[in-house]
Amino acid sequence: MAAHDHLRSIEFDESSVPADIHYRELLGTERLSPLRLPTETELAAAARLSPLLAAARALALWVGDGRPVDDATGALSEEDTALAAKELSASGAVPVDVDPTPNEMAQWWELADDLEFLDIGERTVTVTSGVDAWPDGDDDTVLDMWKQAFASLCAWSLAVDAELAGEPHLRLHGAGATMLPLFAARESGLGLAELSAMVHEVAVIDADGELPAAAWERWVASQGDPAEVLYRRLALLGAVEIHDGTVRLTALGMFALWSEVRSEVDIPLLPAAEKMSAADMVSVALLGTIEQVDSEWQAWSATRTAADAATELAAVAMEGGPGERAAATALLHELGTDAHAVWHTLLDVPALRPYAKRALGESDASAKLELTDHDIAWLTADMFCDVDVEHPPDRIDDLLASTVGAGEEDMFEVLWRLEHPGAAAALRVFGQYHPDKRVAKAARRAAFKVERIG
Repeated sequence: MAAHDHLRSIEFDESSVPADIHYRELLGTERLSPLRLPTETELAAAARLSPLLAAARALALWVGDGRPVDDATGALSEEDTALAAKELSASGAVPVDVDPTPNEMAQWWELADDLEFLDIGERTVTVTSGVDAWPDGDDDTVLDMWKQAFASLCAWSLAVDAELAGEPHLRLHGAGATMLPLFAARESGLGLAELSAMVHEVAVIDADGELPAAAWERWVASQGDPAEVLYRRLALLGAVEIHDGTVRLTALGMFALWSEVRSEVDIPLLPAAEKMSAADMVSVALLGTIEQVDSEWQAWSATRTAADAATELAAVAMEGGPGERAAATALLHELGTDAHAVWHTLLDVPALRPYAKRALGESDASAKLELTDHDIAWLTADMFCDVDVEHPPDRIDDLLASTVGAGEEDMFEVLWRLEHPGAAAALRVFGQYHPDKRVAKAARRAAFKVERIG
């Protein structure tokens, strides 16, 4: 029997589920920060410790050579479920942190079915040789099985709860989509309250907006908050950790999502710190979380002298675009006076001269390296030319206002004349999002001039 054929009362509305999942659209980007993962041997060792998969395997072994299944549901009877819970708990076959309630045992049953630990027929169920691959298969097999379990839980775990509660119309199968923003959050993680709000929003969307608040509140009161239930199970699988109300992906969870998303979104894997290039470090600085940047910077800078680090970062800044220039020079700042000589060489590089003048002026007031209007305009173009006009960052209006204030519109007259490939794009950002109407209009007028001569 195919997986979930026995969940006969669940009727997903396939029209509400996209035929193709486009991760670039869902994540809102085609590039994420590089990722550091353990070796596959280390990941497989962690996967083998999963309490939830140990419970699913134990249930399959308990089924053994044959147990009757309910004709209507294809699952164990209530009596056999209770007997299995009692005997598995007494024997110690189920990890102590896994609670053998009827609802949770239904989750083990579905996992055992998905992983082909069970052969479910019309009247009986038997264990299969598939249980031999867990946890004693080779690393590739173990990781494939763990990823399958992860995908399965995300896809149907809460839908099984709804079926068992007699409310299959409550569409909770989209809750697993909240894993994507959690993946993007990396080390920072997301709060359970935030994830709960996301799951509720997805459920409302899947119900075409017809999910009364009272119905949701009744479900939460009787069954628990769906996000908390799902992420508690994912913690038992080994995909997430929950501390003080914050959920973070484990290395295994990161690996599973990276494996799925990387075909559409560029997510390089980082080598060991001593083998990281300056380009790797700059990529982390450009796209990573504050925690990731701090961690990788400490590791990377410890593997080379400050002079070497400065030289390597300067090379990346000279070869890269606006984003790389900004990220590489920000890291150069971290080197303090050790980067002084490199900053002087960058005075001869037009695209980096404003950065060098600013850095040297801050460290030595007697250097008399004041920024010209041209320098400020160049830095402004670098800062805003890569902003996604359709999906700008939070508080973009405040940032624009602090960069060019009311009465400072003359900056745009300098900016549009720059030989900067991103001048027009930067001006469009000011024109669309600057909170001062006069400033925004001046930016749009300057952007038109660039486009007219371009």
